[in-house]
Amino acid sequence: MSYTSRLCHGDFHLFNLIMSENNVTIIDWVDASSGDIRADICRAYLLYSQFSMELADQYLRLYSDKSGLAKEDIFQWAPIIAGARLSEIVCTEKNERLIEIINFYCP
Repeated sequence: MSYTSRLCHGDFHLFNLIMSENNVTIIDWVDASSGDIRADICRAYLLYSQFSMELADQYLRLYSDKSGLAKEDIFQWAPIIAGARLSEIVCTEKNERLIEIINFYCP
């Protein structure tokens, strides 16, 4: 897997966006880091898919269309991001779902 280091938000989701009349501002940069943006995109996808597959799929489709990044390249990060998410011990996250993702990509 190739790796390109760029600015990553680290916790990108709708609650970290503020919309004004014609502008969207991204807030909560406390988890920002340098990393591969495909990992950041994959993490946002996993966060969205926890609540709505429709929203997650729409996010990924729009991001892929606008950025030119292939969904397959983004999903290479899925087992890594799911494993990292497991270590966060988030009460709203289902560990079984994350383990299924890991097992799907790393049989």
